[in-house]
Amino acid sequence: MKRIWFIFLIINLISTKEGFSQRTENAIYFSNRDIRVILEIENDLLFNTDSYYTAGIALSLTNRKLKKTPTQLLLNLITKKDIDITGFGIQQRIYTPYSIEQPNIVANDRPYSAYFLLTNYSVYINSNKKTVISNEIGIGFMGPMAGGEEVQSFVHHILGNTIPIGWENQLNNAFLIDYQLRMEKSIFRGTMSEHIIPFTELRVGTLTDRVKLGVKLRVGNKNKSMHKLSKGKFINDKFIWEWILSTNLQGVFYDATLEGGVLNKNESIALPKQDVIEKQFQVRMGVNFYIDRFSFRYMVKYNSKDFSNAVIHRYGSVNFGYSF
Repeated sequence: MKRIWFIFLIINLISTKEGFSQRTENAIYFSNRDIRVILEIENDLLFNTDSYYTAGIALSLTNRKLKKTPTQLLLNLITKKDIDITGFGIQQRIYTPYSIEQPNIVANDRPYSAYFLLTNYSVYINSNKKTVISNEIGIGFMGPMAGGEEVQSFVHHILGNTIPIGWENQLNNAFLIDYQLRMEKSIFRGTMSEHIIPFTELRVGTLTDRVKLGVKLRVGNKNKSMHKLSKGKFINDKFIWEWILSTNLQGVFYDATLEGGVLNKNESIALPKQDVIEKQFQVRMGVNFYIDRFSFRYMVKYNSKDFSNAVIHRYGSVNFGYSF
């Protein structure tokens, strides 16, 4: 177990100036290769803060030859097979109060919490119908077992930063199962259909329950490349790029990182249900680059308050991919 956390510590050390992103949204690759490794990182140190959602990391493996994975079978129930991309991954996310220098519980503040998930995800693409559907299943745990204290304390020690002193007040261990379903579908015709894309997302389970509606604006040469890919033609372009601006409104019905696990929601350090804000919004802006086997994404995210005494939170994310 210590070796697993050590791997996360090293990657988080690398990530202190970088970030994390939605894996399924960047699952496509244009190289004539079957396997792709994706490293995604999020961290709020980009803006010289260390509060709320303070760090996240995911490592995943996508393989064109994988068949009959759980998420792939679920997508096949609602789609006709066009392009099916599937893979497996691991992820960890860490949350802290606004200040990490308080040893005692701070009333009406976000509690310390962390979670760890093993995931399976799949993406269905139909370029002719301007439709992308993705889903993801995650199974794991929240609490001390997730190693949030060890990761953050080690990284801060290496960097000479303030060591967090309130992790003994973190939320208790809880079993997590998480399911996400996302659909992008253009409702416009002609050029507009390539650049303005509404989307909706549903997330349910013992981690969080929420529904999201939004719109994504994009500019670049990726659209033409995806059309070729949907026809079974691999892309010969040496450089593919895309600029993205996305905004969404979401209804939040439950959040274990604020309220505690389903079976231990009454623990004293958890926020009461009435303090969790049910209507939240997020704005994201960034770029994607694909060069032969390599891909890179940089994204900045702005989140509204998720509980009554919070402030607007911002952080950066980065995504690296390599096909072989």
